[in-house]
Amino acid sequence: MDRYKNTNHLLRLLDCYLLDSIGELGQEQLQTLVSLEPMLQRAWKSEGTWKQLIEEQMNFQPTVPAKIRTFWLGYIKAAEVQGLPALPIDFVVSFVDQNFPHLVGGEDVH
Repeated sequence: MDRYKNTNHLLRLLDCYLLDSIGELGQEQLQTLVSLEPMLQRAWKSEGTWKQLIEEQMNFQPTVPAKIRTFWLGYIKAAEVQGLPALPIDFVVSFVDQNFPHLVGGEDVH
């Protein structure tokens, strides 16, 4: 199943936002996001980096990245206790699915 098929385009960007917040976004993906900034700025009629634009679209407070990192560290500890690997993408999918189900269902934010 393709997570991004027939969904809100913001879902993929939000997944990247979380990966970046926990230090797990690849350099190639980051470069792609930076190259998309002008298009995102036009689409959302706003200014800023790709990350700032997502924060604006999601109405995130400045504390959100730190809170995401805290949840990630808790996820790692829980996985260790269970003897399981703590895979960043599994954390991101779980976090987004639980906290932003409207995006997973393909609905718009606004």
